[in-house]
Amino acid sequence: MPSFFQIRKKVHWSDTDAAGVVWFPNFLGWFEDAEEELFASLGRSRQSLLDSHQFGMPRVEVHSKFRAPARAGQIVRVGSSTTVENPRRLHHAFEIRDDATAQLLAEGFVRVACVDLSTWSARDLPDDVLRLVSGLPDLAERQARGAVELPWT
Repeated sequence: MPSFFQIRKKVHWSDTDAAGVVWFPNFLGWFEDAEEELFASLGRSRQSLLDSHQFGMPRVEVHSKFRAPARAGQIVRVGSSTTVENPRRLHHAFEIRDDATAQLLAEGFVRVACVDLSTWSARDLPDDVLRLVSGLPDLAERQARGAVELPWT
């Protein structure tokens, strides 16, 4: 079972569709929000890493499965777990759960490549990224114990 870093998010009316449930592309945006907060919580913003090492992180695959609707006013937890798939790829697993009941609302993954910005050719992930990602299990465990607060986005 992966160790998930979690953020809290309030579902706004603007997140929903005509049926009154969260419009499905918004889940992908929430996955991105969790990834952004994960890097920040591990000590570096994603953008500062990209800028300092002159690399890009294009998404090369996404999969999601929707289990139950999320509705306006609901508080959800978005969990993110990142693993190094190979020297040039990260795998972000995600889950979205109701904050009050822990009911699984959605789950999925995103595969992220690493490319050199000047040539757009594949390159290995910078050591700084690998070092940060290695801290995820400890951060998730501290969050689960309540030693680290869940960020709101």
